[in-house]
Amino acid sequence: MYDADFIIIGSGHNGLTTALMLAREGYKVLVLERSKLPGGAAKTSEVTIKGFRHDLFATNIGLFLGSPIYKEMGKQLHEKGLEVVIADKPFASAFPDGDVARVYMDKQKTLNEFARQSLKDAESWKQLLAYFEQVSPYLMSLSQKEMPSWPLVREVYKLYRNVGRDGVLDLVKMLLSTSRQFTESWFESEKIKSLFIPWGFHLDYAPDVAGGAMFPFLEVPLDYKNGMALAKGGISNMINAMVSLLESMGGKVELGRQVEQILLENGRAVGVILGDGQKVYAQHAVIANIHPSQLIEKLVPVEALPSIYVQKVRKFQNGPGTMMIHMALDGPLEWNASEDLSQFCYVHICPYTSDVAQTYTDALNQRLPASPMLVIGQQSAVDSSRAPKGKHTLWVQVRALPYRPKSDALDLIHPDTWENIKECYAERVIDKISHYAPDIKQKILSACTMSPADLVKENPNLVGGDSVGGSHQLQQNYLFRPIPGRSKYDTPIEGLYLVGASTWPGAGLNATSGYLLAKRLLRKNFKRKKQLESVH
Repeated sequence: MYDADFIIIGSGHNGLTTALMLAREGYKVLVLERSKLPGGAAKTSEVTIKGFRHDLFATNIGLFLGSPIYKEMGKQLHEKGLEVVIADKPFASAFPDGDVARVYMDKQKTLNEFARQSLKDAESWKQLLAYFEQVSPYLMSLSQKEMPSWPLVREVYKLYRNVGRDGVLDLVKMLLSTSRQFTESWFESEKIKSLFIPWGFHLDYAPDVAGGAMFPFLEVPLDYKNGMALAKGGISNMINAMVSLLESMGGKVELGRQVEQILLENGRAVGVILGDGQKVYAQHAVIANIHPSQLIEKLVPVEALPSIYVQKVRKFQNGPGTMMIHMALDGPLEWNASEDLSQFCYVHICPYTSDVAQTYTDALNQRLPASPMLVIGQQSAVDSSRAPKGKHTLWVQVRALPYRPKSDALDLIHPDTWENIKECYAERVIDKISHYAPDIKQKILSACTMSPADLVKENPNLVGGDSVGGSHQLQQNYLFRPIPGRSKYDTPIEGLYLVGASTWPGAGLNATSGYLLAKRLLRKNFKRKKQLESVH
């Protein structure tokens, strides 16, 4: 007797996407989640003061709004409570001299920002936008195709027909370029370059790491065109809408249900064993929305897997750690750079390319950076429902940090466990912000610091405090993600699949791996159904 057609381990947005696709076709779907809240790394919680709603990790839902699942089920998700707010002042970079570089949705304002730094860069910006308009539809489509696959080949051919051989070669060159090489080929102002450089670092691409050019090339124009999107009231409202829609289709989400082991029979995944010993069976497949290391180290006996697979998964590289600092503020920050900077959804404090490069070197050498890159999220400036009237939230993402620090670049913090040093390091971060927004210390009503070790406690899939599901560098991206030969979400065990940030196309709320796997499973089960009908 089967308990479900499909069992999904983990309620991250990719797992929920797979569940929605399968449930819509009439399959019985069961999602099992260890946490008391669904969403994986997409959760909202009042971790400071009641009434202040903080997105604990992920916050920007722009990729989700461009995903196939949203195109197909967006109307239903809105009916289940999803509301979207758009920041028309998406992001900016602040500098220690009191200057700022800003990207608005407003065409002229953004052009003026580029021109204020460099007239040449203003012209380059217009040229970059024209190039983006030419090639981005194909690049975005490619990122939503199985890797490799015939649909992907057909999309590449469309690109070739549109831009020609030289155009394709130029794109491949960009794909292989570092973010520093990309910015230096387009712009002369260090401040304009600093609008692009941080975006590569979001995916573990330091300025001099090959392959880092693509995400900045896409993200900056996309935010300029579309603004930065948030789920009103917190990202959990997006997840809750997905859960509600799934349940209306007959699917089921059980929280606080720890999966201890995947049940195998004759080399096939047939179900799971829960923490209380209960066995739950799946007729068709088990889908794990987890980090691949969790599969081989916890859920499946190593001897049940080919040794080469185990070796490759154990070599899977995580990016450096991340610290999150959530603050409840008595009011908006007063930035030195400009009055309107408090209205921007994101403010990057790097400040320059060389600073980001140094931070990365420090983190890789297990040294606490003297001045880490900061991503300052001011969600309540865009969405007033996140804080009481007149108050504000602050979301600070600190990139990048060592998971096990062995030294400090300033020789001020003695290496110790994160539990013992996280507040000291948080003070360093707040001190850095205070150089740009001097009133921050007076505005803080309460703060919650989450070290890289805390990220792991909250979500074991954030291995080493890496918030993006593993490095996205070239040797572990595209058809090599998560490992060569397993880019289509399958594993060596029949009936067992992987989705999530560790699989193609990687991190971000793109919902792509969950969608692509669901399409594949539906094709597979349709063929099986046809075969059975022909037999009878």
